[in-house]
Amino acid sequence: MTRRFLKFRLGMAGYTYHKFTLDETLAALKRFDVHDLCVKDFHLPLTASAEEIAAFKKKCADHGVTPYGVGPIYMQTEDEAKRAFDYPWKPAADGGKGWKQRRQSPELCAKVSDLCAKYDIKFAIHNHGRNPATGAPALFGAPVDVWDVVKDMDRRMGLCMDIAYTFADGFDPAAEIRKYASRFFDCHFRNISDPTNGSSGTDSASGKIDYFRVVKALDDIGYEGACGIELANAFPKTPEWIPSSIGYFRALMDAVARG
Repeated sequence: MTRRFLKFRLGMAGYTYHKFTLDETLAALKRFDVHDLCVKDFHLPLTASAEEIAAFKKKCADHGVTPYGVGPIYMQTEDEAKRAFDYPWKPAADGGKGWKQRRQSPELCAKVSDLCAKYDIKFAIHNHGRNPATGAPALFGAPVDVWDVVKDMDRRMGLCMDIAYTFADGFDPAAEIRKYASRFFDCHFRNISDPTNGSSGTDSASGKIDYFRVVKALDDIGYEGACGIELANAFPKTPEWIPSSIGYFRALMDAVARG
């Protein structure tokens, strides 16, 4: 049997290591042979200087890690958006507090679309779940809520699909991936123990989502980005979820590659 090489790759969502230092995070990624990291601001502050950013990049390179993206970054004013694209930036005085208190803004997205064209940067909007008890329905609850806003904007405006929230809201993640393939830029790979609660974390191999179909859909659309393992609930009680989830995802990729 011939094994194909899939175009996408395994990565790590930075939030998985939100209780760890950058050095600890990079050491863990090196140990697990993971080479792509979606950066969060607790490892590289949005107020970082150019020198600090250069040092961050060098430290990642020394560990064989590529920072492939940054986020989620929350913004609610045009000034915040401009500063986010500049990176480093300083939070605007009227910045919102707490992601559940934030609201999606098509008007601000239109400004961000212009910035995507100016900087030639892809902007992937993360869906946060439609269930008000476990997600943030006013902050792009489902993939279709992202699509309805960005579909007529610059082609660099797209989606970072949170697979768990998508599934918990009653959507078929594999079908959603195919539906929005043209704007599918990133995804967070995590599983849930409660099929109606997108925040109920568990080991990826033992949750309710059929991830073989998800990985197959990624292959079918020719996805070339990273799939970020996200296990925010793994620490401190269940750190073993991380290596088991990494191994599970690699096994799924191998199964899809072998047909």
